[in-house]
Amino acid sequence: MNKVEPYVARLAPLLPQLVLAYQRRGEVPDVLRRAGALGQRHVGALITLAIGGPQSVSELAQRTEMTIAHASLVVGELARAGLVEREHDQQDRRRIIVSLSATAKPVVAQMRRRFAEPVVRFLSDLGEGEADAFIANFARLLGYLRDELPAS
Repeated sequence: MNKVEPYVARLAPLLPQLVLAYQRRGEVPDVLRRAGALGQRHVGALITLAIGGPQSVSELAQRTEMTIAHASLVVGELARAGLVEREHDQQDRRRIIVSLSATAKPVVAQMRRRFAEPVVRFLSDLGEGEADAFIANFARLLGYLRDELPAS
């Protein structure tokens, strides 16, 4: 494509709106807010645990794009709030496995449904080919945003 400027002009204002819409949609529920000074980084970790299941602190760090030290801090704060449980890995006792607590599971499931609802509506309006293309192109855009793909 030779002339990308008109597309950039149309897309550029939408990206911050996407972030803001998800942040508004992902407001921390009262149950979590009462648990302590939790914010978006905690919500991201909780949702990552809900999607990926129990995982080590280093796996959680990688999936949430945090440093291991930062992920460890977030896990500690979530554990003190009673939202995650930490156990030693049975095969490697030095490794800590983090999972959602029984208290957190229903609240995080509710947040996930809230996040997913508009996406489900959007995808249901598309044909299969359109949905596949959208997801593939969205993944590519994320790759460029993360500087994982070479510039054209």
